[in-house]
Amino acid sequence: MAGWANTFENRLYSIENFVCAISLLVMLATVAFGVCIRFFDLPIPNVAEWAIVAMSPLTFVGSAMCSRMRMHISVDFIEQARSELLKRAAHLIVAVLMLAFSAIYAWLGWTLLEDAVFTGERLLDMGTPLYVPVFFFFLGMVFMVIHGLFDLARSVRFKQTPAPAVEVTQ
Repeated sequence: MAGWANTFENRLYSIENFVCAISLLVMLATVAFGVCIRFFDLPIPNVAEWAIVAMSPLTFVGSAMCSRMRMHISVDFIEQARSELLKRAAHLIVAVLMLAFSAIYAWLGWTLLEDAVFTGERLLDMGTPLYVPVFFFFLGMVFMVIHGLFDLARSVRFKQTPAPAVEVTQ
């Protein structure tokens, strides 16, 4: 792949990494604060709702990170295959399937996001707008589509990607 493509995908990975790190921090802080609220019987609403909302970016943006790092389940089969032709075919099939899956779910996420914004629904405890977790579902799928396109391009050109951890840290 071209240098610009690797640079773009690495920057996208950095954004995904940042979003997931913030999600973990929000989960940690709100769960700890929720425990303090219950322990001291404070008259404060249950902030654990934010921990639940923070699971959305962690799950969906994190899944895009996993697809970028090739940490999905197909990797085990591909790495154990002895035939180079079989490995290439498997990479191509996985890239096409991942792209189809993520494109369908990105479209579904978009329709759900439109609905959540239009209806103005909110969660019960803190009144968090429903479109917040739904947005991260949509965003994670869009990121996965982008990674899927790059994977498909690499598979079509039969270019093996470098080790993801090494590539990302450079």
